[in-house]
Amino acid sequence: MSDRSKSPMWILLHTALVIAVICSLFSGLRIATLTKPAIASIEELLPQGEVHSVHFFSALLLSLVALSYLYSNAIRLYRIEQSCAHKQWNYHRVVTWGGISFIGISLASGWLLFAGIGQLSLVRILHFFAALGLSAYIFLHAGVYLLQFGQSALLYILKPATNKRIQLALLCSLLPIFLLSGWLLLTKFSYYQLPVTSIPIHTIIDIDGHADEPQWAKAWPLKISTDGGANFYQGRTDVHLKALQNGEEIYFHISWQDPTESLTHLPLIKTDQGWKIQQQGFENFDEKNFYEDKFALLLSSHCNFGGAGTAHLGRSPLANKPSNWHGKGYHYSQSGQLHDLWHWKAVRTNKMYLADDNFIGAPDKVRAGKRRYTAGYQQDAKESGAYLLNWKWYSPTGITPKRLPSDDNVLAPFQNVKEGQELDWTISWFDYQPYSAESDRIAPGTLMPSVLYTSNRFEGDRADVRAKGIWRDGYWSLELVRKLNTASPLDIPIEDGTCLWVSAFDRAQVAHTRHTRAIQLNLSKAL
Repeated sequence: MSDRSKSPMWILLHTALVIAVICSLFSGLRIATLTKPAIASIEELLPQGEVHSVHFFSALLLSLVALSYLYSNAIRLYRIEQSCAHKQWNYHRVVTWGGISFIGISLASGWLLFAGIGQLSLVRILHFFAALGLSAYIFLHAGVYLLQFGQSALLYILKPATNKRIQLALLCSLLPIFLLSGWLLLTKFSYYQLPVTSIPIHTIIDIDGHADEPQWAKAWPLKISTDGGANFYQGRTDVHLKALQNGEEIYFHISWQDPTESLTHLPLIKTDQGWKIQQQGFENFDEKNFYEDKFALLLSSHCNFGGAGTAHLGRSPLANKPSNWHGKGYHYSQSGQLHDLWHWKAVRTNKMYLADDNFIGAPDKVRAGKRRYTAGYQQDAKESGAYLLNWKWYSPTGITPKRLPSDDNVLAPFQNVKEGQELDWTISWFDYQPYSAESDRIAPGTLMPSVLYTSNRFEGDRADVRAKGIWRDGYWSLELVRKLNTASPLDIPIEDGTCLWVSAFDRAQVAHTRHTRAIQLNLSKAL
């Protein structure tokens, strides 16, 4: 190794490159565990918590280093041409150019994902394999240097010439300014804009899922590409949004492609050993087969990455709190701010003409006897009305139903349901009787719905969002409406600049699609 000191610019860029690559690589692998569970086998090496901001910030730093490198390299190549000098190819030069190629692919695919351009699933695969290539590059480049030269390799890349230290300090002071300026531009001006069309207050908009009123035809459309969800083709679906407001209420029409209408929700099946829940992942709260379709809107007065900073990834992102069963993470707020979460469910709330009005706040306390801890994801209060699940205590080996039908024949329609057949997969509390082993004469192999209605719908704060969805020809069409300001301490007022995120679930409990940039509401547009 040459003992010639490196220039201050080289030391600064190389150090920034090392930091950016390591931070973006490890935070990116944590994000990839959402869709590639196999990576969780090394989860002890990966960071937990709010890693999205770390990933975007390090990507910005990496981009800044890459631009500086391109500029300086262009000048260097020009000088080499002038002097007709050419460097010899050796092992490290080949490996370095390989690393540069992987960095270029990572940056290009990463910015395409950020912009939502192209086939996201294919771009995400390219992004993932470029990350694997960078992992190999670190060992082949830095690892081999350390094996060859030991600690002297570190001195070589960190120690500037004595007469150039002031120059290095000056460059180090300028880098944060460029970085913070880029971060400010990225976080303040990178939203999708959704203009909300104003309509007269007495205009009637039926919440029936059809969106056939003329006002919808004049509303501004927005298409968002989302990916990373289970069961969708290549994990992706495009979400189409429109919004109206009349000064008191805001209406949304949302449609997305879903090839199948999934209306079963953890059905119960009678076996020779008793009743069981049909499931393939519910044991770990990650069911992806026997579940209903869903859609979620997260609304916040903040527009930070990672769902307003509420997405905290990893099995144990909260110290002194229970780990999550599926290893994906928790939603909670660390800022003291509350975020609205509307959760429409094709079986449990669609019949009520409601979306479940939930919120994301600070991590909840641990409650004894409760099997699932949900951190900051909680439900608004209700005065009455509910759906219950028709079992007393869950066990993967068998459950005891709360109620059974008075007449076994009412279960006949749920056996051998044909594709495309519309069926109400809910049952009424009052049409069923309390379970007893003596009265259970239902034949083994019989299916029974699990969603038990005690009344028609929620009443109170939890019922603030009216909603109705219909599925037709491979698409869900969903209409929602809520007051702009409900005055509830568990709801945020919806106003100009409010941001939202959308997620589609295809018969999946938690494996939903997602998008990077927030959607910012613009309430100033008039019809």
